[in-house]
Amino acid sequence: MNVEPLYGLRIRTPRLELRLPTDAELVELYEVAAGGVHPDEEMPFAVAWTDDLALAPFLAYHRASRETWSPESWKFDLGTWLDGTLVGVQGIGADDFARTRTIATGSWLGARFQGRGVGTEMRTAVVELAFRELAAVAVTSSAFEFNRASRGVSEKLGYRIVGRDTLSPRGTPMPHLQLRLEREDWAGAPFAVEIEGADACLRLFGAG
Repeated sequence: MNVEPLYGLRIRTPRLELRLPTDAELVELYEVAAGGVHPDEEMPFAVAWTDDLALAPFLAYHRASRETWSPESWKFDLGTWLDGTLVGVQGIGADDFARTRTIATGSWLGARFQGRGVGTEMRTAVVELAFRELAAVAVTSSAFEFNRASRGVSEKLGYRIVGRDTLSPRGTPMPHLQLRLEREDWAGAPFAVEIEGADACLRLFGAG
């Protein structure tokens, strides 16, 4: 499927620009991840991808997201630039969005860029995309109970805990939370969010 319109989608906030990385920028993104994302003794992701981080599978994962894209099942990993510096990824994805109108979010941020409010700003950006441009009715997220940073972002934006389970990314079961933000509970971004190029992508998202 032709996904070229996705490269024209831009989301801008006071400090950030979110967009699909080029192949060359994916190499730079890998280097950000290789520089560290979380303490070695913690695993904040449902899949422990940072434990076996290597360039080839990292690139293959991102390319596969584009190559297998369909309006019925998609994952859109937006590179996030802070004042022009690539710092991480804010992802969104959905299955059967035309019917469910629900979008899942997930993200990671290079360790040296954490603690500056970037996680909240980048999540706010894609929540605005979901509700304002794609007409979603809900946005979901998840976090391990120990992950206070991720949970804090969700709480600030109005997500509510809607379920609990356990996951074992490193073989040890850990309490895991499911969170959900309904459109009617979204107070709106507390700062300007500019979205460019969304109209050309609506069919790709199953939102057209």
